[in-house]
Amino acid sequence: MNSPDTHDGTDHDPGRGIVDRLVSELGQSFARAAICRMVTGSIRDLAGVPTADLPELAERLARQRLLTVRERVDAYPARSAVVTQ
Repeated sequence: MNSPDTHDGTDHDPGRGIVDRLVSELGQSFARAAICRMVTGSIRDLAGVPTADLPELAERLARQRLLTVRERVDAYPARSAVVTQ
């Protein structure tokens, strides 16, 4: 994935679309940079998955990971500033 900071200008960057959708959905809980890091990690962890399936699977994985973090932060609010930056 090309991160929003290093995007090469091509239209085919599934990571950017994933980040945009997750920011729209979860931006109240996470900074864009945190979402971008989660998407990047999810794409990296899915290495070897067929290219056609990567965008959907990466988005699902990143969303689930972010929701898990949010649940844990809700359980331990004192940690929220650390995890959402």
